[in-house]
Amino acid sequence: MEVLKTIIVGFIGSLLGALLPIPLGELFGAALFVVVYLRVSKLDIKLPSAVLTTIQIILGLSIGITAHTHDLVESFSFPLFLGLILCMLSQTTVNFFWLYKREQWTPFESLLGAIPGAMAAILVISEEQEKPSPKIIFSHSIRLLLLVVLAGVVATTGEGTSQLSQTVSLVQLPYLALLAALSLLLGKVVGKIGIPAPYLLTSLVVAAIFNAQFSALHLMVPELFIMIATAILGVLIGTRLAPTSLKEALEYSRAGFIVTTLGVSVTIIYALLFNYMTGTDWEVLLLAWVPGSVEAMTAVALLLGLEPAFVAINHVMRLMMLYMMPVVLKSPLQRLSRM
Repeated sequence: MEVLKTIIVGFIGSLLGALLPIPLGELFGAALFVVVYLRVSKLDIKLPSAVLTTIQIILGLSIGITAHTHDLVESFSFPLFLGLILCMLSQTTVNFFWLYKREQWTPFESLLGAIPGAMAAILVISEEQEKPSPKIIFSHSIRLLLLVVLAGVVATTGEGTSQLSQTVSLVQLPYLALLAALSLLLGKVVGKIGIPAPYLLTSLVVAAIFNAQFSALHLMVPELFIMIATAILGVLIGTRLAPTSLKEALEYSRAGFIVTTLGVSVTIIYALLFNYMTGTDWEVLLLAWVPGSVEAMTAVALLLGLEPAFVAINHVMRLMMLYMMPVVLKSPLQRLSRM
């Protein structure tokens, strides 16, 4: 019952936050209302795993449906792929050393705090620990807020159309339900391998394959579903932030601000460099390579239509590499978590 009350409070905050003149205001509104509610009621709530599963499937389907294979071939060249990898490595390295050397975080916390984006995956890895670290969530939340605002500013310089359906089509609901069910089954299998955010990855792949085979259906995820997933994510963030003191919140927020600044600075350098090398607009490269979470960049690419094919493909590639890293580096990650 207390979990249900917390979710309801989060949805109320999300509805009010949606009125704010910033992208993803519903996420931050939900998080803020949940934090206030839990602080006042002195409750310690942990949401069931089904909450993360729901978020991952909805967002995975929304990304996969935008990742057309022909767009991948036409717009994603090897030099840009190399640039994405180099940019990711540089972002992670710079942020890791700052958090580890200057902020005195543990190696495990520094790595998760330094990873460029993939907030859903980071939350899953953090939640698997006996005591999830609020440092990680604070740093990613601050980065999320700053990058959403940045993306919104960049978005105002161009024109675009939404990649989401504004209404719920009853004809498409059975297809979406089928993809969600298939993603759930495959996610259970993939999760046993040790891949973080398995349902996000499987739903992304399932939706991309389905869209490639049945593109004539013009399947789209209703905007309402994205809003619901975003609001639930805000509730999840709020439950993790509520136990943190004001002093700790200010300290972690400062770290998040510095890490975001470093990450964006690295991205700008690479965007300008590869703009010179390939001729691709640097603003597009900035949005595609900025260390934003899947939630923020999905919302920007889908809701604002910011070169959605190119931006989505870059973030899909980045996410897939990030999600595969814990499998390849499973033993080092386990050692880091014990340090």
